[in-house]
Amino acid sequence: MPFDDLADDSEESDPGDEALDELAGTLADDSTAGEESSGNDTTSEDRDSVSAYDSQTEPAFPTAKTRTQHSIYCLPETWDTIDGASGLLFEAEIMLRRDGYEAVQKRELHNALLKSAAQQLTPEDIAEAFVATREEREFEPLLTDEP
Repeated sequence: MPFDDLADDSEESDPGDEALDELAGTLADDSTAGEESSGNDTTSEDRDSVSAYDSQTEPAFPTAKTRTQHSIYCLPETWDTIDGASGLLFEAEIMLRRDGYEAVQKRELHNALLKSAAQQLTPEDIAEAFVATREEREFEPLLTDEP
């Protein structure tokens, strides 16, 4: 179920316990993934759910698939350029909605951004941007302590 990781206000839990549970679940999923994918046990129900998929109205992948979630870290200015009020993803979402796509999800946009970058950029491009950021920091801090 989506948002299962959001605790009820009345529940008190240790965030470390939740992280350990997620890690354990990920490790268990990884160990059984090879076994599940090796067989051709696709049922007719599985085939029906795949054929019933509508790319115009349904997300490409569900939120509940925790194995697809990863953290992305970047500077605030970079994030604003990508996902800010007039960033790349905002413009892409507008284009998609005009083309008739419904339920445009942030996770799908983030996936599309990374997929596009992986197809277009070279390791040299990434290394150049890395060096440029390091050199920018030489002259002034990239982050401030102000809220």
